[in-house]
Amino acid sequence: MRPPAGITVDRRPARPQPSLLPEGIVAVIRSASVEEAVTIGGALAAAGVLHLEITFTIPNAQDAIRELSDTTDANVGAGTVLTAQQASAAADAGARFLVSPTLVPAVLRRAAELDLPSIAGALTPTEALSASTAGASAVKLFPVGSVGGAGYVRALREVFPDIKWVVSGGISAAEVVAYRHAGCTAICLGGALISREALARGDREALVAYAAGALRVAEGP
Repeated sequence: MRPPAGITVDRRPARPQPSLLPEGIVAVIRSASVEEAVTIGGALAAAGVLHLEITFTIPNAQDAIRELSDTTDANVGAGTVLTAQQASAAADAGARFLVSPTLVPAVLRRAAELDLPSIAGALTPTEALSASTAGASAVKLFPVGSVGGAGYVRALREVFPDIKWVVSGGISAAEVVAYRHAGCTAICLGGALISREALARGDREALVAYAAGALRVAEGP
């Protein structure tokens, strides 16, 4: 049935909630430009990746966040957020979560003001507890592969069962199952999801296929 004359109907697909702490696989996108980040993010979303983390190591990262928020159904957030100003810029661009590689109290405070989940980085038990106590929605262990992997996560969960754990740093698709069984809320993957060869030749179909294959591996047997 057609809408009454003069009334415009928004036919865009339903969008996720404004703020959402990621669960499962998070694709971490670091690239040289906004254009490349958007190409990668669009392909990953098409492959079935639900959460995209666009890092502020990308010049004008907020532009990539805005574009991917507008053009995909993924839960798009900002990574490598080191200042309150970056947190605000990310939120203005449509970011629905924030990630920092370490504990940055100013970012946690701004995230609370913006009502956005904020994940703070840590490596040791002391750092993890400090981040959680400071108000982090979850604690990201980075680089987890350098300190014992899934076994390290299990050891920390025995001591801090109430902390939500996110892992990042050199994780392969084949290792995702072990981290999931260790009790991680989210597992961050970077290069494991991206075919640099396909990216270099501008082959979007191959980018999507590669990422979809990695996701199948991550699901396990």
